[in-house]
Amino acid sequence: MEYVSLEGLRTDGRRPNEHRFCACTFDNPISQSNGCSGSAEFKLGQTCCVAAVFGPMTSTSTMQNAIDPLAQEQLKVTVEITSAAFGTDALFAAPAARKTSSISSKSDRKNKELALKFEQILSQCVDAKRYPRSEVYVSAATINDDGSASAALFNSIILALVDAGIPLLDVFVAMCATRLDGETLLDQNEVEERGRGAECFVVAETKERKKTDGLKGNIGFNSKNNDDDANDDDVKRIVSYDIYGGKLAATAVDGVLRACAKGCDEVATVMRKAMKKRLAKLASTTKNM
Repeated sequence: MEYVSLEGLRTDGRRPNEHRFCACTFDNPISQSNGCSGSAEFKLGQTCCVAAVFGPMTSTSTMQNAIDPLAQEQLKVTVEITSAAFGTDALFAAPAARKTSSISSKSDRKNKELALKFEQILSQCVDAKRYPRSEVYVSAATINDDGSASAALFNSIILALVDAGIPLLDVFVAMCATRLDGETLLDQNEVEERGRGAECFVVAETKERKKTDGLKGNIGFNSKNNDDDANDDDVKRIVSYDIYGGKLAATAVDGVLRACAKGCDEVATVMRKAMKKRLAKLASTTKNM
């Protein structure tokens, strides 16, 4: 199958370095009906993911505290990922109200591995020292999977943590890419995922774009301008990345990582607008009380 045409277009009409339309919202009736602290929905094309956050609450991980006494001095983030069966309410129940029968989809090996990976990444993103001896429970689900579901899941979790008031060190964004037909395809869809090319999952730290006179701003960690010579800072901003699913030449790794980092910058703009809109709405509600 030809994934990139001679005109440089993909199967859905995008350029190789273009991502699909993304949107996010904090008003989700599925998760808000269960009394969670925060919730969010993130869409990337036809891929839709929802996340709900419960807590902070008193930590009950006594076994982990016995093994590592220093762990109780920091906020512990527990993540569970499920594949939603038409978005039932049982997927977003509080930890105490959850039953084994209602979360049988958790036995999926892929979801468990992804949840463990997210826990490790979020430990670097959350200001864990703010809530000692506490725990935050995160429940995320994929409502519809049309490719790059792992990136959409992570972004929905970040938005839900912000909605719950959990302090983050910065805004962290995830993006996926694959390598097919000798091209790096950003934000692969379901058809491109079935191409069995090497896939890359990247989480990058983003900073708000600053407007300066004579220079274009750049959402980058330790970056000064938006010139081509400053692209070395793209790799410095990457918090975590994972390459899987196929063989990838060492010379192509750098290009895939840079493409994902730039995609994270573009998605971060949408996420920040949604966060500011949500903050303005909460501020107006507080004033009316």
